[in-house]
Amino acid sequence: MDNLISKFELLGLAPVKAKEAAGNKKLAPTLSSIIDATGKTDFDKSTGMLLYTLATTVSKDKTPHADYVARAISAGRVASAEQLSAATRFCTKNNPAENEQSFDEACGVGVVVSEQDIADQIRSAINDVKDTLLQERYRGHGKVLGIVKKLPDLRWADSGKVKSEFDAQILALLGPKDERDDPAAAKKAAAAAKKADSAATRAHVSSAKETPEPKKWEPASLEGMFAEGDISRLHKPGENPQIHPRLVEQHLRATEGKVITRFPPEPNGYLHIGH
Repeated sequence: MDNLISKFELLGLAPVKAKEAAGNKKLAPTLSSIIDATGKTDFDKSTGMLLYTLATTVSKDKTPHADYVARAISAGRVASAEQLSAATRFCTKNNPAENEQSFDEACGVGVVVSEQDIADQIRSAINDVKDTLLQERYRGHGKVLGIVKKLPDLRWADSGKVKSEFDAQILALLGPKDERDDPAAAKKAAAAAKKADSAATRAHVSSAKETPEPKKWEPASLEGMFAEGDISRLHKPGENPQIHPRLVEQHLRATEGKVITRFPPEPNGYLHIGH
């Protein structure tokens, strides 16, 4: 086990995380095999994390050609979480070794999206809906982010950089959140102001400064639930590989290709996986 811990630490895993992985009977052999497939023993942190992610998501029956993907990661051809996700999807139905050009095209290999490209694309998308956004303010935030995430030119861009640039441009346009972004709080503030004005007109009552009520939590918008976080990266109906394809066909016929949930959104406004 000590050998495995040392081996996993080569990926940049912290000692505690490496020990945890080495003790996982399902993950340990998969991760070890993926490291061996690269033929290397030295990895930068980004590459190591992608190899670890590959090991935690592959399945012997559902994810063939994992060794090929591991080598593509170590060679720098697959360099982001978005590309890794595309690579595993491609390999479920194709042999990448037989058609590397198709693999490269499907995974955005060699595509570089600069920070300037990201800023320009986001600025253009925001300008297209600027009037509506100025009216809806942060209530329309999630909807616009969803539009940005679907931009073809940003498909292979770093998702973290896209989100950071989007937030910066939204802040520059709308400024910080205020009472306009919380209708309920604005109503209470107006009522409190009216009450204070009435009290001030009475000579026998001294004006008193009211303590503002704490801002209450506001549930996330429907658009925000599906435009942010892990739920925005879930596969479409039918894209989840199954051992028996007929099960997918039966499911799609029964659901007519729709996503059907068995419960309403969570109390905090964000649907989460784990039920």
